Formats: sequence, structure tokens, C-alpha cells
Amino acid sequence: MNAALELDHVSAFYGTSQILHAISMRAPAGRVTCLLGLNGMGKTTTLRTIMGLVSRVDGAIRVDGRDLAGHTYARARLGVTLVPEDRKVFASLTVLENMQVSERSGAGGQRFHIDEAIALFEKLGQRLDQRAGTLSGGEQQMLVVARALLANPSYILLDEPTEGLAPEYVDAIQKSVQVAREHGIGIVLVEQSLRLALAVGDFFYVIENGQMVFAESREGVAASPGVLENLLTAAVR
Repeated sequence: MNAALELDHVSAFYGTSQILHAISMRAPAGRVTCLLGLNGMGKTTTLRTIMGLVSRVDGAIRVDGRDLAGHTYARARLGVTLVPEDRKVFASLTVLENMQVSERSGAGGQRFHIDEAIALFEKLGQRLDQRAGTLSGGEQQMLVVARALLANPSYILLDEPTEGLAPEYVDAIQKSVQVAREHGIGIVLVEQSLRLALAVGDFFYVIENGQMVFAESREGVAASPGVLENLLTAAVR
């Protein structure tokens, strides 16, 4: 069986409110799977469900054939890392210290190193001794993505990593997604920018009112131009 992060008829609840309705999704290892949709449709909840951050879940979540269950830290140990929207850095530590505390060995021998992070995010390389809490929003976003890569997980969940960023930072995040794929890391990318999703994505899902309404490969999307645009018209920037 090919390695993948899989959701099999997963429903998720916050208290008594059901947010996700029997959704299924497959994110292969070493590929970029884009989860798209308008605001409030369940994209972030999907990522939180994978990480065990919702009240109740029905259905199965598997990583490389193993059940993904338990507390968030247990799921992280199985190789799944979430980069949330809120750009949480260790504010009192320097940029370099943030990287050092995140660096881990990767599964299967793959390894993303600090020197690669510095080469990838040149602005961070210029601020290694600066406290992370004093960085700009774009620089903090680059740092949290760099930390996720340095943890060398099997899968990274990216929740709208380019939200509100200037073009130069968006370009750096796009490049980081491509680098992750080259290192064999599977990416689940929640993104409002269809341009970015089409630039990096291998597989595409669209969620609407907590239900999957579209699932297609890059080749399928290319063969039916305009389908994603029609589904996401209000969300395209």
C-alpha cells in the first residue's frame, strides 16, 4: 500500500455542532494535496480534526496505514505536523534558537537541515540572532514553516500560510512547499489563493459546508479548465 495520510468518511463535531460530514481525502507522501473552499466551509476544521483538536470524531484517520488517534503530541510523533494560521513562534528565543529546538531526524533517512532553511529563507539568515518576537509577520511565517520542515515529519498541514503576506513572502512559502516535496514530505495545503494552489498542487479537493464536493488530480484539473475557478469564484484573489 502506498504511503498516504487518509481520511475515511470522517465526521467532526464541536460540542453538539457537526462541522464535517463523512469526508474522505487521500494525501500521498511526497506530494502536495490542496484543500480549497470558501471561508467557513470546514478547511481549518479538517486540519484540526487530523491533529485531534476537535471534541468528537467519527470515521477513520490513518497515516501510512496506521490509525492516527490520541493526543496531538502522539499524532506528531507519528509524523504529522500542523502549521496553524496564527504564526506562533518562541518569541523570547532567537531565530536560530527557534530552528535548533525544532530540528529532528526524519523518517526513512530524509533530513532537512538548518543550513537549508537559511538558504531557503534568506531573510531569516540575516536575522539569526534576532528575537523571533520582533520579526515582521511575513518573517514569522517563514520561521514557523522553517521549523515545520526542520522537524522532518512525514506530513505537514499548512493552514493558509500566505494569508496577508507581501508577494516576496508568498514566493518564499511557495518555494518551501516545493522543497518539502523534494524531501519526500507530504503537504496538505489549505489556501485561498487558487494561483498558488495551481502552481504547487498535485491533488485538489474542494470542501463546501463540511462536505467534499470535488476531488481531482492535477491532470484532471488541467483537462477540465475552469472547473475549480467556477467552484471558488468568490475566493480567488
